[in-house]
Amino acid sequence: MDRLLVDCPACGGLAVIALEEDKGTAAIGWASERHHGARRLTCTRCAHARREGWQALADPNMGLALRLRGESRHGMLVAYNEAHLDYIEAYVRDPLRREAVEPGGIRNQSIASRLPRWVKAAKNRDEVLKLIGRMRARLA
Repeated sequence: MDRLLVDCPACGGLAVIALEEDKGTAAIGWASERHHGARRLTCTRCAHARREGWQALADPNMGLALRLRGESRHGMLVAYNEAHLDYIEAYVRDPLRREAVEPGGIRNQSIASRLPRWVKAAKNRDEVLKLIGRMRARLA
């Protein structure tokens, strides 16, 4: 969530929303305060820029559509950034998926546990990988 890819409100191109470095919280290193800080949007095409303060906590993508989204016959798949999309793709490609839950741990803690069932279903693997390919094309 440190870096979100969205559609630029000015030109529709690829825009990046990133956390602004706050010297006070960066030195302390508190993750919760770091994620609640101000965010800056910058378009990679038209250089449109916008800043939001702490209210970004309520809406980290500033009310804009995520860039990496795709619709299939089963539903919508979204990714926050390239790393998130890479994780989803690696998970879908892996034929031997192991549940990474420690004994006594929380089962709903991983990214994979929160993916829709249709994404995790082996019978949909080819369709989901094609969808991810279309989502990657939106990075250009």
